[in-house]
Amino acid sequence: MHRLRSACIGTLIGGILALLGAHEARAILSPSGIDPRLRLDWEVVQTRTGRPQVQGYIYNDYGRPALNVRLVVETLDASGQVTDLAYGYVFGVVPVFNRTLFDVPLKTTGASYRIRVTSFEWKDGGSGS
Repeated sequence: MHRLRSACIGTLIGGILALLGAHEARAILSPSGIDPRLRLDWEVVQTRTGRPQVQGYIYNDYGRPALNVRLVVETLDASGQVTDLAYGYVFGVVPVFNRTLFDVPLKTTGASYRIRVTSFEWKDGGSGS
């Protein structure tokens, strides 16, 4: 009985610690905000100099390449209020049914972040990359 209780407590503590530590490192999958055929998968990381940066992929679920994709990242405080904005750009083309890497340097660290696509264009034609 004692072993079972110890194992349960250890599992519970390990799970709580994993949840607490996962908050910073987890990736967030979200719609782009402008077109449901573009999705964002991102996380906040630190650069080599210790600055925060949003890093992730933009996914294109449409039959035409996306280009000139512009992003905005809102830095939020603990109450969800915007404290800063950072603007970014997805370099190159987001291929058909594929993804492209992006990163947006941030000026300040926040309690949480919100990112969305502010503008883009669908490239004429088919499969280009």
